[in-house]
Amino acid sequence: ILLLIRNPKDIATSYYHFSNGLAFLPSYETWDDFFTDFMTNKMAWGCYFEYLSEWNKYVDKENIMTITYEEVKENPALNVKNIATFFGIPLTEE
Repeated sequence: ILLLIRNPKDIATSYYHFSNGLAFLPSYETWDDFFTDFMTNKMAWGCYFEYLSEWNKYVDKENIMTITYEEVKENPALNVKNIATFFGIPLTEE
């Protein structure tokens, strides 16, 4: 299992803009209104911190690789190699 996690600040910012752009999701007039809901578990998709807490129980399992979005963005080639190695997929430099 590849567990890709992201900085909660980036999750909140992204979801704020995403929800304000789709008619079927609640929209927010201000960032403060959104952030209050984000931090108090009032989001339609659930609480990101609870999600992380649940996965944290399994972080030391050998069949789970945890990586952050920020790590992948910083060095995509290295992290693709690491992911491939984790899944046993041989890669060439090409």
